[in-house]
Amino acid sequence: MNQGKNNVKTDIKLRQKNCIWGLFFIILLLLPGNILANNFKLSDLTNKMAEISSLRDKVIQRQAQASKLIKQLSQTMVELKEEIKGEKRKLRITSCQEAIRNPRIDYNIKLIQKILVYISRLNEKIQYLDIASQELAFLYQQAEDDLKILETLSDMKIEKLMGQIDQIFGKYQSEANRLVIDSDGIVLSPPEEIWESIMSN
Repeated sequence: MNQGKNNVKTDIKLRQKNCIWGLFFIILLLLPGNILANNFKLSDLTNKMAEISSLRDKVIQRQAQASKLIKQLSQTMVELKEEIKGEKRKLRITSCQEAIRNPRIDYNIKLIQKILVYISRLNEKIQYLDIASQELAFLYQQAEDDLKILETLSDMKIEKLMGQIDQIFGKYQSEANRLVIDSDGIVLSPPEEIWESIMSN
């Protein structure tokens, strides 16, 4: 009788052990897949973060380049204006019509017209690049936050973030690679306006 009870207890213990080992093996089988998937996600997200950082650095470089160009153009414009003033004094010119008949003054005024347009476009470009820099910084922060909680994120959320990163990359990549000023729709200031501006300073 006791031996029968002992056999039943032994059977129960064996079943419990087998059940525990079975669960352990199932966990082991599932675990590497999750770790591997997370490692891929981790690698992809880390690569994207490096790309964002690199693109933002380029955007900041283009901003600095545009600012430097504005300074150079502004200095050139000051020199052109001084030259016009010198010619006016030397030739005793009294009106804009008289001034633009002088080839040197006419040429300088035309250069100033173009410089004013370029400075305006460069200022617009700097503002645009500033928005790009802020957007990329926000995107980097978002990716960094998601990286901290990667294990709990769904594949759909990570794919959405990756898509967002790719979209913003497409938007700013060409701007980051080179500084391009669009000359379409350029409206030059009238020579009279430039002449009055020079004479009033």
